[in-house]
Amino acid sequence: MRFSTGIAMLGCALLLGCSEDSEKASPPTTGPDSPYQATVRYTEYGVPHITAEDYASLGYGVGYAQARENLCTLSEQLMKLKSEKSRYLGAGQGNQNLLSDVGYKALDYPAQAQQLFAQLSATSQQMLAGYSAGFNQVLEESQGDYPSPCRGAEWVTPISAEDLLAYQLDLAGLASSRNFISAIAAAQPPSAAAGARAAFNVKLDAKQVLTSEGIGSNGWALGAERSESANSLLLANPHFPWDGELRFFQNHLTIPGELDITGATLVGLPAVVIGFNEHLGWTHTVSQSKRFTLYQLELDGSDPTRYLFDGESRAMTQREVTVQVKQPDGSLAPYSQPVYYSHFGPMVNLASLSPSLGWSSGSAVTFRDANAGNTRMLDQWLAMDKATSREEFFAAFEEHQGIPWVNTLMIDKSGSASYIDGTQVPQLSAQAEGYWRAASQSPQLAPIWQDGAGSVLLPGNSSVYEWVDSGDTLTPGLVPFSKAPQMTRDDYLYNANSSHWLSNLEAPLEGYSVLYGPEDTVRSPRTRYNAAMISDESGSGLSGADGNFSVSELKTVLSHNGSLFAGDWTNQLTQRCTSYSTAELDGAVYDLTAACQALVNWDGTYNITSRGAHLMRETLRQFRVSGHRSLADSLFAQPFDADNGATTPSGLAPIDTANPEQDPVLVALARAAKMLTDNGISLDAPLGDIQYLIKAQGEAGIPVSGGYSYEGVFNMAESKTASRSTSDFANNVIGSPQPDSLLFALDEDGDGTDELAYPPNYGSSFIMALSYTDEGPQAEMLLSYSQSHDPESDFFSDQTQQYSQLQWRPVRFTESEVADNTVETLELMQER
Repeated sequence: MRFSTGIAMLGCALLLGCSEDSEKASPPTTGPDSPYQATVRYTEYGVPHITAEDYASLGYGVGYAQARENLCTLSEQLMKLKSEKSRYLGAGQGNQNLLSDVGYKALDYPAQAQQLFAQLSATSQQMLAGYSAGFNQVLEESQGDYPSPCRGAEWVTPISAEDLLAYQLDLAGLASSRNFISAIAAAQPPSAAAGARAAFNVKLDAKQVLTSEGIGSNGWALGAERSESANSLLLANPHFPWDGELRFFQNHLTIPGELDITGATLVGLPAVVIGFNEHLGWTHTVSQSKRFTLYQLELDGSDPTRYLFDGESRAMTQREVTVQVKQPDGSLAPYSQPVYYSHFGPMVNLASLSPSLGWSSGSAVTFRDANAGNTRMLDQWLAMDKATSREEFFAAFEEHQGIPWVNTLMIDKSGSASYIDGTQVPQLSAQAEGYWRAASQSPQLAPIWQDGAGSVLLPGNSSVYEWVDSGDTLTPGLVPFSKAPQMTRDDYLYNANSSHWLSNLEAPLEGYSVLYGPEDTVRSPRTRYNAAMISDESGSGLSGADGNFSVSELKTVLSHNGSLFAGDWTNQLTQRCTSYSTAELDGAVYDLTAACQALVNWDGTYNITSRGAHLMRETLRQFRVSGHRSLADSLFAQPFDADNGATTPSGLAPIDTANPEQDPVLVALARAAKMLTDNGISLDAPLGDIQYLIKAQGEAGIPVSGGYSYEGVFNMAESKTASRSTSDFANNVIGSPQPDSLLFALDEDGDGTDELAYPPNYGSSFIMALSYTDEGPQAEMLLSYSQSHDPESDFFSDQTQQYSQLQWRPVRFTESEVADNTVETLELMQER
């Protein structure tokens, strides 16, 4: 949908609160009684460049621009936070809406936002008030003709600044409290479990609850020593869902003389979270640090709602919550149930992961969230947006302590590269850390820890395991920024969602809390591939003969679509299947000739034209294991060696020549080949014929390159049934997962017959290659899913088509670039 260009005047007034905490410098303002005013210039692909004279008006312009395309997305999220999904949409399949409503009622972010709003800086309060005014103006102008995903929906209503803060509290908990929404709703003491609430029958996904899988990233920062024809280089490659609220939105924000920043943000955040200004640029990768600790309570035998702590019996807090549920006839009926809390935080029911993690007469599980009440994200990112030097950038972390769950890779124009894990991490005592280092290796708890990619479960009966408050953090009990992993160098730093340990192979970061993730432990295949590419100065790698990266060479890190398992490893496999051409499969002999030839012909990449990539995918899939290592140790010849942490495990496990037909690798190849051929998929099919993105019902599939993280690729494209997004509208079409493969079945042409494919809904999203030269910053980018969430918009799939062909485009930043490429200008005004 589109709105007319011009000046809009609405007679609404907004009262802006102010914080008791004064800022070091007064933000620009035009006075509380002056109108909001912003100029929005659109360049190609629907990218808004928003200019205003103060932060309130800048927020106003951002709110207007985001609502213009993605009004439905934020409105749906606010419905969720108000626990109104059941009210408008019914209880949902498997009571999913009801579980969401009860879980979010237990957290009650709207009430928290009302209480915490006054703690925001004056700048953040003004930006949120302005954003809500801009959003509401689009709502008013549309007169009910909303974007197609929510057209005519009753749940689209005006928003407030406090609503935006509530949503930001939810985003802060994306890798913590959000994991447990259903588990909170299902947590009932044994005396109540047999009642009506047992009908919830919650089946949790361990990866969604215990790990951060479904949000990830690669990030590279190259200093002067590794940059060719530039002072520094940055490669941003966040991996986020391709539908729902977690899609990035590109915008350029300017307050003359105060702020000039361009890059990507999330809907509801009036800032840039990944991007650059004249002086520096950065990207984020999801950290392996722990944003919460689970606690197993020892219950009082006389009452399952009481627990023992330091030898004393404590009562849980109980609160009755009520939500309205839409009935089949359209009427509403109330649903009520209690929710429970320990002094750590909400109670959760994880019984579907393991019976020992349920609520029994003897024990129950609760958790404490390091991002609970984190209102500092907006101030943090605004300070980073304004930073003019590396020192100011680091000071933003020290002062605001608001980064929730991401590492930061930063470069500056002088040629330095920096890595920071400035996330919110619990601080444990030495005794508690020692306990977990040992306990996490036990057979009982290793599945929770998952090589460091998982979670921490501590005894909940002793204060020994409480968080330790140093007095140096804005949230009590967290690790101070001075003790966080961080490094600045002139060569390179990188991260691919492993811990901080090998951010630079020549200078490991060691000696940090295990809650930042483990050191001296196995890295994922994707991390090992990142390490191989960035450290290669041989003259035969992607950095060329000089071993230093140019911008074009940096772009090929993503666009060449290589894999850790191409080259020597694949050659070992094809030599084996050439020498031993049969395998025993389910009691029969399987001829490997065709499968082996397909891998011989495979070019080792995951481009849309690559033939045989899917056969390698399905072969490796059979060695997948839970945990950060991703693939079973039995696949490799050389085991993990901490002295060679970036290159091991490696090599193909040797064959037992006495029983070659039972070799596990050849059997896996046979099983993969048979599954594909049985399903009518040619072993040498081009990847783009079977891996394509269907952005909405009725849309044609768009071929995309990339692979799964376990395949050891940089460019990711995965199909996930359990998305980190909580949206139910305008989602990608992925169909239903098939057993014993990564294929999904979907009737995309409506002929009543399912097609089998790999329809991704997660992976590389906002991709940016940035350089600083003496002439200033220059960047090129891709946005895999485009700007708009509305299938009727011109900007719904335009960039997706470009991404399909890996056609990079320039980021318009300078005034002349923006002016020369402006296709539409809006002059916005509204009374406060």
